[in-house]
Amino acid sequence: MLIGVGRLVLDYYNNPSASKKNRELEEFCAGLRKKFNISILEIADFDDPERCVLGFAVVIPENWKTLSAKSLVDKICKTIDETAFARVTVEDVELLEHGGPTAIDREDD
Repeated sequence: MLIGVGRLVLDYYNNPSASKKNRELEEFCAGLRKKFNISILEIADFDDPERCVLGFAVVIPENWKTLSAKSLVDKICKTIDETAFARVTVEDVELLEHGGPTAIDREDD
């Protein structure tokens, strides 16, 4: 299986309240979860009203080609960039492979 992971830093310039950021962020993440069936949440800078670090992960079936998996991860990042109420300043994404011929078969234990 493939796993797409990402870390994005968002800049909320001149945002006065961390609680406002948190409310907007919960709604934003809920919409992304529903649209892409991903796991996404704030992973750092919780109390900083002008900065947010989001982390996301998406599990992609083995029968998908790598190009399709990369396309999905890119689409998630593009959607975040286009719809977030803050500017994306850092985008770090990766596609990981899990399982395969070198994985330990849990049934043998």
